[in-house]
Amino acid sequence: MKHALSEIELTKISDSDLRIGIVHSSYYKEEVGKMISSAKDALVDSGIKESNITEYPVVGAFEIPLIGSALADAKKVDALIGFGVVVQGETQHAQAIVAEAARGMMDVQTQKGIPFAFEILHVDSLDQARERVEVKGREAAVAVLSSLNVINAVM
Repeated sequence: MKHALSEIELTKISDSDLRIGIVHSSYYKEEVGKMISSAKDALVDSGIKESNITEYPVVGAFEIPLIGSALADAKKVDALIGFGVVVQGETQHAQAIVAEAARGMMDVQTQKGIPFAFEILHVDSLDQARERVEVKGREAAVAVLSSLNVINAVM
């Protein structure tokens, strides 16, 4: 399955010292692990040092913005990626979790001024997630690198 960002070339960065934080949910470890792996591969391919890519596991998707905000406040990262999988159940709980995580991650971006790629998959089944996980990791890397380049160009 092709996605728009999948077709965008990775930007080669000139600053290999950029620090990327990956904040991820502990639910659905195999699927989230594939997103992390493909994001790391793409980041390293772009020129980011592997030692500058750090992972921060959290309990669930709802906690991703909190930890991202703390990392931004502590100046530990130059950009963030949030990964999670939320499977829709019989109630509206999953929708609320994903919507509030998205809002929180956007707040971190706009209030802290650093990119925070949103890749919390809201799916009806794990099979749907499995079809997307590897490409979503790369897309998140493309998104944060592209945003960093634009921010650096305007500052």
